[in-house]
Amino acid sequence: MTEIFVAKSNELRDVLKKISTSNSSQETAEWTPIEMLSHLSCTTLDIIGLAGFDYHFDSLDHLIRGGRDESELSFAFSQILNAIGGFTLLGILKMWFPIFRLIQFDRRSRIERSSQKTIQTIGRKLVEERKQMLKEDMEKGQVSKAKDLLTLLIRANLVEGGTSGQRDKTLSDEEVMDQIPTFLVAGHETTSTATTWALYSLASHPDVQTKLREELLAFPSDTPTMEELNAFEYLDRVVRETLRYHGVVQGTTRVAEQDDVIPLERPFTDKYGVVRHEIKVKKGDGVLIPIRVVNTLQEIWGDDSEEFKYVFSSSGMILSLFDDMLFSPDRWLDPPKRSASLPSAWGNQLSFIAGPRACIGLRFALVEFVPFDVPNALNLFTDIRMFLLFFF
Repeated sequence: MTEIFVAKSNELRDVLKKISTSNSSQETAEWTPIEMLSHLSCTTLDIIGLAGFDYHFDSLDHLIRGGRDESELSFAFSQILNAIGGFTLLGILKMWFPIFRLIQFDRRSRIERSSQKTIQTIGRKLVEERKQMLKEDMEKGQVSKAKDLLTLLIRANLVEGGTSGQRDKTLSDEEVMDQIPTFLVAGHETTSTATTWALYSLASHPDVQTKLREELLAFPSDTPTMEELNAFEYLDRVVRETLRYHGVVQGTTRVAEQDDVIPLERPFTDKYGVVRHEIKVKKGDGVLIPIRVVNTLQEIWGDDSEEFKYVFSSSGMILSLFDDMLFSPDRWLDPPKRSASLPSAWGNQLSFIAGPRACIGLRFALVEFVPFDVPNALNLFTDIRMFLLFFF
C-alpha cells in the first residue's frame, strides 16, 4: 500500500505548490497562507478509501475545484461525525442514563439513522462486489491482486469458511460491512489532525524543520519504499514526538467485565482520611484512561515534557494553553527509562493504547502482511511520515 501513500502525498504536494505559485505571481504576495487541515483531511480520506476498501472519494480533487463535492458515503459519514461532535443535554442524558436512549425522534437521532442507512447500503454493495470477484477468481484458480483491507478481510473469511471446523471463526457479512466505518474513523480525521499538529510544531521550531529538511532532501527519489521511509532516523523521532505531545485522542474508557483490584504505585488518602494502596473495581464500572496525561507526565518524561501557560480571552475567561517550545524530537535519542514500563502498543507511549483493544491501525498492519518491524507497523499513520517527507 506504500504506493497509495506516495501517490496521494505527491498529489497533495503538487496542489500546494500550485496554490503557492499562483499566489506568488502577485507582486504584493510574500507568502501564501494555506488552511492545511482541509487539504490534509481530503487527502487522508482519499487514502483510507483506496487502502481500506478500494473506494474513490476523490475528495482532494473536489476541494481544489472549489468545494468538497462529497460522495454519498463521505457525506453520510461526515453527517454522523458532525451529529455526535457537539454536546447537548439529551446527548449527555443518553450517555449516562440508558433509559433516555429510547428517545429517537430528536434531530441527532434522525441524522444518525439516515446516515447509517446510507453507509449500510453502500457497504453491503461493496462487500457483495468483493465476494463475487473473489469467488470468480477462486473458481478460475487465480489469486486476486487487490490489496485493500476489505478485500483481504473477505478473502480470509472465504478461505477459513471453506475449511472444515473453521466456520465458527469467520465474520458474517454484516460484521464485515461494519468494518467500513471503522476504517474511516481509524484513518481519516485522526491522521489529518496529527499531521496538522506536526506541521505546526515544525513551523514553531525552525531548527527542527531545517534538520528534518536536510535529512529528507538527501534522499534521491520522491517514491521511497516502506523500508527506505523507515530508515529516516530524525523523521522517526519527529513522528514519535508529535504523537506523544499532540496525541489526537486525549483519553478513552474501558468497562470492567468482572470485579477486580487495581494496584497503585503510590498510596493516596481518600476524602474520608483512609490510606488506599489499591482501587477496587466492580463489574460494570467505567475506567478512564488519560492518554494525554500519561504521555506528558513529568514523572515519566522529565521536566520538559509539558508546561501550561495561562492567558485571558477577550471575555475574561482563563484559557490554558500548552507551551509548544517543549516539543523535542531529540528526547527519543535516549527515551526516559520509565517510559519503557508503560503498557504500550507502540513507541513507549499511550497514543495507540495497548493490549487486545489497541488501535485498529495495528490490526490493519497485520492484515496487510507488510514485512517490517512492529514499532513502525502503524500504516494508517505512515502518511504522517509521507506528508512530512514531501513537504519539507
